[in-house]
Amino acid sequence: MSSTALVTGAARGIGRSVADTLESKGIRVLRPGRQELDLARSESVSAYLSGLDETVDILVLNAGINNPEPLQDISAENWSGTQQVNVSANLQLLQGLLPRMAAAGYGRVVALSSVYAHRARAGRVAYSSSKAAIEEVVRSVAVEYGPFGVIANCVAPGFVLTDLTYQNNDAKQLDALAARIPIGRLAEPVEIARFISWLVSAENSYITGQSIAIDGGFLCL
Repeated sequence: MSSTALVTGAARGIGRSVADTLESKGIRVLRPGRQELDLARSESVSAYLSGLDETVDILVLNAGINNPEPLQDISAENWSGTQQVNVSANLQLLQGLLPRMAAAGYGRVVALSSVYAHRARAGRVAYSSSKAAIEEVVRSVAVEYGPFGVIANCVAPGFVLTDLTYQNNDAKQLDALAARIPIGRLAEPVEIARFISWLVSAENSYITGQSIAIDGGFLCL
């Protein structure tokens, strides 16, 4: 069966690696940029869905934002903006695409969560809460759409060498993070992508509603 995947945030980092990995397996991949699909604007998401003629059977919700601020100082703009991109826009995409998957009797969904959905870190309240929320959304997808052939999971990466990681951590912080990981290093994006490519494949026929950490053992400590 030929497949078409939609991967958000595929211009860089984990998203690009996921898109490249899926393409290497013969899957057609849609990689909408921000001008085509701006997750910060609900009307942009609506317009994208209205114009989407493709039959999408794999959805990878990768795009996200993380603007660290201490809890006491977090602005309403940062809070609402983070929830919009990381949760609300993803829910909107799911509402648009899940009925099509259900009608076809097949679908695979993976949303990118984070270890910070399970462990607090100072300055990450907006990001952490948004990732915890998307995990609950995906569990609901698994329950409501499982009877229609849709499998949905979250992947919760630990520390990955992406632009966002470099943006939010200086060199000393990166060294400190590596020291907290049993494997002793941060992940490469392709290590996350390889697992996602299996999770959205037909080979995964029974794992659903889960949040799976890919963190080098970080959450074990």
